Amino acid sequence: MKYCKENGIQVICDLNYRGKMWSKEQAQVVMRDLMQYVDVCIANDEDFEAILGIHAFDGNLSTGIDQIDTYKEGMLEITRQFPNVKSVTSVLRNMHTVEEGDWMGIYYVDGKFHQSPIHRVHSLEAVGAYGAAFVHGLINGFDPQKTVDFAISASVLKLMIQHDFNVVTQEDVFKIMNSKNTNLSR
Repeated sequence: MKYCKENGIQVICDLNYRGKMWSKEQAQVVMRDLMQYVDVCIANDEDFEAILGIHAFDGNLSTGIDQIDTYKEGMLEITRQFPNVKSVTSVLRNMHTVEEGDWMGIYYVDGKFHQSPIHRVHSLEAVGAYGAAFVHGLINGFDPQKTVDFAISASVLKLMIQHDFNVVTQEDVFKIMNSKNTNLSR
């Protein structure tokens, strides 16, 4: 990460806290030090607090989207505490059951928030693809709104596919993005 920073290579960090890997205290010591090298931060649900000690979510997955203002404040706080971070993105969810929920993405960059539409999803597998699709948007030079829309569309498509691999094409994702139907439940 230090080499990348010294050589103008953009660093993207998906915080992705996993309690089975390390404690919140261990994660914060390591990640707060590494954040000085990060340009783009991906943080979901508990990641803000678990990894960085920044409150953005109360832990209730049934009301994540309803807490959008605290997510926004958490994103701003990341950029205040780590001024080298130029953008932050996150998935917000209102989970109605283990399988049914509403999903959206939010992206803060250049002093503005960009929000995707809310998608109603019936999940077969709780493995999304938001981070990878978000990076795809950055690499391909999508504008901020298209990047967040692409990322959440790819993610909700992946939720309807079993196992770890997202086997959809970019064209499949664009079909969801361009569709007026955001209800992907059965």
